[in-house]
Amino acid sequence: MSTIIFKDTKKNLEALKKKGTYRYAVDSDVPIDTKLAYVTADKKQFIYRIIISSVEPYTESTELLEKKKTDLKSVLAVERVDSIDPIPLSEFRKSKKRLKEFSDFETVELPTIKMVEKATYVDTLSPGITEIMAIASAKKLELSVSVAEKLAHYKEKLSPENFSKLLDRIGVDLDTKKIDPHEAVGIIAAQSIGEPGTQMTMRTFHFAGVREMNVTLGLPRLIEIVDARRIPSTPSMTVYLKPEFEESEEVVMNVVKELENTTILDVADIITDITEMTLTIKPENNKMKERLVNNSDLLDALAKMKGITVLSDKESKEIIVKPQQESFKRLYQVQEQLKVQTIKGIPGIKRAIARIDQATSKWILYTQGSNLKEVLEIDEIDANRTYTNDIIEIAQVLGIEAARNSIFNEALRTLSEQGLEVDQRHLMLVADMMTFGGSVRAVGRQGISGRKSSVLARAAFEITTKHLLRAGLLGEVDPLTGVAENIIVGQPITLGTGAVNLVYRLNKK
Repeated sequence: MSTIIFKDTKKNLEALKKKGTYRYAVDSDVPIDTKLAYVTADKKQFIYRIIISSVEPYTESTELLEKKKTDLKSVLAVERVDSIDPIPLSEFRKSKKRLKEFSDFETVELPTIKMVEKATYVDTLSPGITEIMAIASAKKLELSVSVAEKLAHYKEKLSPENFSKLLDRIGVDLDTKKIDPHEAVGIIAAQSIGEPGTQMTMRTFHFAGVREMNVTLGLPRLIEIVDARRIPSTPSMTVYLKPEFEESEEVVMNVVKELENTTILDVADIITDITEMTLTIKPENNKMKERLVNNSDLLDALAKMKGITVLSDKESKEIIVKPQQESFKRLYQVQEQLKVQTIKGIPGIKRAIARIDQATSKWILYTQGSNLKEVLEIDEIDANRTYTNDIIEIAQVLGIEAARNSIFNEALRTLSEQGLEVDQRHLMLVADMMTFGGSVRAVGRQGISGRKSSVLARAAFEITTKHLLRAGLLGEVDPLTGVAENIIVGQPITLGTGAVNLVYRLNKK
């Protein structure tokens, strides 16, 4: 069963919708087995769906509703026309590849998503791990899966009595390592991250042999993470290909070409001739080869611009462009447009390099710049493994849980690269605090610290006068439940021993 897409006017479709069952003549050769059609008015969003009962060759008839007056080829027996939620062009596939543009008619596939309930994590565990966790549960001991996996090795070697004793010892060990009630975990986490942070270097890593390809490391990167910077100083992506393309150099080079956002100014010089009122584009061969661009790509990019006339062909070494409206102002405007006119690639991706991973002997791509949403739409890209260091972009594209994991992974990687060991639980606490509200918040006056319920805690952090004046005007009350506010007023904090009230009861005889 074929599915087709074509462009038509809203007027035609609304008329067809009112008539219900009808025969519709179109100017394309429609496959006979077509049962479904999606229609767009702007070649971007498809807003109508046509249910087709049959297709036949065009023959003149007074009972037809015609798409246009001439060059009609097929007649669709329309059962029903539905208005639907807009479907973007990129959702349709042809030869398993996303459609980026189409002329007026295409035979396509529209992939369907099958929703299947995922098995719980416990159900996926091996019987041996499940048995160990059941034995521990009988002893009222809650084991993590990672501990149970390590114990599987000992269960095979030890007798049941000795294995039971081992579980008892582990239970005692886990109890001693639990956090005490009312422990100041925030202060401990802050100290545990802050102290190693003083040993971090302030540097960037440079990709050897590649101009302008740096990655921020060390303390500046850690500050970026906790400040939740909207745009990192050096945004970058690690792009993985699908397994079937990982070893194909030809596919890799095509993906690099598709990724890199190349403008005319990146590969050519633009010379302005005021006397002739023209602009001459002089391609530089070295830059053209480096960016995998040829003259036809330049001409295709210029064809998308309006209000200009191109006076050269594909064989010319230089391309002459003339504004259709001859004026100095228009000449300057066209010159500025040419500088930023995209030839190919994805906006935001300035550079892309491909390297073979020494461990797996498979290709991996690294980019300068980030655009996760559009990169994931490329057919050859493995969406499950592709990664960006832009945490805010991850939150926007993949959601807040993905951003939480990203904060944790980025902080852990930044510290590990410096040879610093910080307990993962401290970093998990920071990631939780930054994201538990449903959006990524900075650890600062614009985020967590600036939104504390305590007036005195906010005033102790920054802009003291503003917070105290605002609290006085609004009549805010401070419950004194935190650390900073209790220290300010000179009383014990409500953590540790300060969280317990002792009452002496006299023993009456």
